[in-house]
Amino acid sequence: MKKLLLIAALAIILAVSLAAQSGVHGKGKVKGKVLDDKTGEPLAGVTVKLYSVRALGYFTPYPKTESDGTWKALYLRGGSWNIDFEKAGYETKKISYRVDETPGSKQVEIEIRLAKIEGIALTTDIVAELEKGNQLFVDRKFAEALKAYEEILAKNPDVFIIYKNIGNCHFAMEHYDLAIASYLKLHEKQPKSAEIMTLIGNSYVNAKDMEKAMDWYGRIPFEEIKDIDTLYNIGANLTNNNKNDLAVKYFKRAVELDAGFAEAYYQLGMTYTALNQIPEALEALKKFMELAPESPDFGTAKAIVDAFSKVK
Repeated sequence: MKKLLLIAALAIILAVSLAAQSGVHGKGKVKGKVLDDKTGEPLAGVTVKLYSVRALGYFTPYPKTESDGTWKALYLRGGSWNIDFEKAGYETKKISYRVDETPGSKQVEIEIRLAKIEGIALTTDIVAELEKGNQLFVDRKFAEALKAYEEILAKNPDVFIIYKNIGNCHFAMEHYDLAIASYLKLHEKQPKSAEIMTLIGNSYVNAKDMEKAMDWYGRIPFEEIKDIDTLYNIGANLTNNNKNDLAVKYFKRAVELDAGFAEAYYQLGMTYTALNQIPEALEALKKFMELAPESPDFGTAKAIVDAFSKVK
């Protein structure tokens, strides 16, 4: 029943290229507006990064908000998407969103508010240099991007948000100790940031130090964990350590955010089975079987469902 954590998937989520781009296209669409959290004014130039959980790829080119704060993405594959809203000088916002490809389906406009990071001042020149570094990162030129970010920080030591970019480069190059060191420097400035604590936890996962990973994940208020893979990995680590009662809420939250996350349903069902909560286990495993009939775990799920369905 125990399964390995999705360490590879975390690396993909945070550092992959856009190689799987062709698989992200479909008939769905998303639109929205981004506002300043305090003033309510529209924010222009916000980069919207849409990542298809099913296709394991980004939708490119990244949409950017117009002068009125609006943006849209057309021809998206249906299913769950992780969406990041990024603008220099503002805290990144992460959400999960389900795209419906059904003809005539209505897509509600997503309204996002970004909080400005206090204590830094970004000039036009800094933003231009940052965007150059970001493009190098998108192009998988991680060493070059790292150099660009380090040069920005050397000339502008007060622009501490660059530590996240630097950490992301180290993560992409699998230098997890250096990634953690960079994220920790940013954590000193933003100790309540769920995003930064998640990045530190993810880095420890990939470094195979699950004890420290769980320590950092445990510092994040549960309701602020929006990334379904992070929820899955926390749940899987808890089951690996026989903490099934705690694992359930993470798997449940993962399927609440993505009703098509088959593997999370499987783990939820297996965890309920271990807790002898049979009705709940059968419900979750049946949903898994419906979503993933070709999964190698289908046989195990079916055997459990069949066995308990015979019990009166």
